[in-house]
Amino acid sequence: MDDVRSNQMLDRFLTFYDQAAKAPHHKRYEIWTEYYNFPHTPPGYQQGQLAKEMVDYAWNKYSHVYDKIQYFNTSPLELNEQVDSIKQILHCTTFVDLTVLFFVGTFETDPFIIQENHHYTLCFPVEIASSHTRLIQELARVVHCRQSGLAPSHTRTLGQLIFQEGLSIHTTIEVLEESGLSAASLNWEEERCSREPNRVMMNVLPHLHRTDYEALYSFTKGTGASGYEKEANFTGWLVIEHLLEQGRPLYELAQIQKDEVDTIVERALLSLMNQAYLTQPQE
Repeated sequence: MDDVRSNQMLDRFLTFYDQAAKAPHHKRYEIWTEYYNFPHTPPGYQQGQLAKEMVDYAWNKYSHVYDKIQYFNTSPLELNEQVDSIKQILHCTTFVDLTVLFFVGTFETDPFIIQENHHYTLCFPVEIASSHTRLIQELARVVHCRQSGLAPSHTRTLGQLIFQEGLSIHTTIEVLEESGLSAASLNWEEERCSREPNRVMMNVLPHLHRTDYEALYSFTKGTGASGYEKEANFTGWLVIEHLLEQGRPLYELAQIQKDEVDTIVERALLSLMNQAYLTQPQE
């Protein structure tokens, strides 16, 4: 039996927001520290940066999602059921020890995972769009990391990140389809990077073994080597889709160990670029 539990800092955020809304702007950081003071620093953030962005840049948006934060509710039972569904799809028999910590970020803060030995803490910002689908995707990432030995943090290679992204996306699609829910938010046709798949893949190739945060950030949140956002995510979706079409099921891909991942991603990209069916650049 897995140990999946939840914790939340939403009440603390609402107390901070209610207090800060009545105070002068220059007092907001002090009130943030007293009432909220999120205990973890997201990857890529400097100490205190989250607070500064919340009180300076995201502040005016919180009123629009206040009710969503106030009434956000995901029970431990539901989390356990989602983890169980993911484990069944991936044929994972490894024990999962997980705490999901729900918090409020800046609307730009991504979920992130902290690993301590075999315990994982998934920090999940509830204000983001498509939060239900994204939560399943992050739970899939945790299960995959536990099964494969891949790191959830920014100590991995870009190739490993691409593989993880693709596997979590396709696993989420299966979970949603089994539940009779729409996976429309995971459709890449609306993303700009889908206009030039061959160029995106070709420009990702030389960077697969990089582990520096600059590379991992630029190919996810920033603009990658081809000038698009989410190039690593899109490439991961293509790579896993290609491997599935080659007859390799998700559960087999999930068992691939971390030392093999970069080579498999590289071979898949070369194979994909040799195929002529991909969408060509639009004029």
